[in-house]
Amino acid sequence: MISGYAQHGVGEKALRLFDKMRDEGARPDWITFVAILSACNHSGLVDLGVQYFDSMLRDYGVEAKPDHYVCMVDLLGRAGKLVEAVDLIKKMHFKPHSAIFGTLLGACRIHKNLELAEFAAKNLLDLDSRSAADYVQLANVYAAMNRWDHVARVRRLMKDNKVVKTPGYSWIEVKSVVHEFRSGDRIHPELASIHKKLNELEQKMKIGRLCAGS
Repeated sequence: MISGYAQHGVGEKALRLFDKMRDEGARPDWITFVAILSACNHSGLVDLGVQYFDSMLRDYGVEAKPDHYVCMVDLLGRAGKLVEAVDLIKKMHFKPHSAIFGTLLGACRIHKNLELAEFAAKNLLDLDSRSAADYVQLANVYAAMNRWDHVARVRRLMKDNKVVKTPGYSWIEVKSVVHEFRSGDRIHPELASIHKKLNELEQKMKIGRLCAGS
């Protein structure tokens, strides 16, 4: 139930349920703490999440597992506390896995921290130099900061290491007909009319922005 509340962004209900469970004598285990840290994460309750994390071993004898660290890195990263997230990773008593550095890299992209993004990406690629997603995430960080020379360098690295990105697909059903689209697709029979409609929508959005600014 705590996890369900967390996933739906109802963090306060998740916390109240945790307190009720604890007050009634039920002892939380490591899975309970994954759920409660996720609840703090989805609700942006950074300080409270840190308190729960610190209380795990101290008050309940529950040793932190990789899942807890992923939650905490995500919690701190979303709040822009990237240095604190890195410090937490360095204090881990086991070798971090790719999900931890991937979470950190995603936060670095949001907050445009190039130095720590490169730190996260280096560790990711040391773990798996064939992961296309990690190269793409790093390239997105550079692109967000208009570092196009670095974007080109990442693409060269992918080519040199023979890393191929699987294209993304999406589907939409219109009048009982399923249409499939692929990233960079140029073969859909309605391509011309689709682009025409997109251009119309783009013009409407530009006009809307101009009207809003006047």
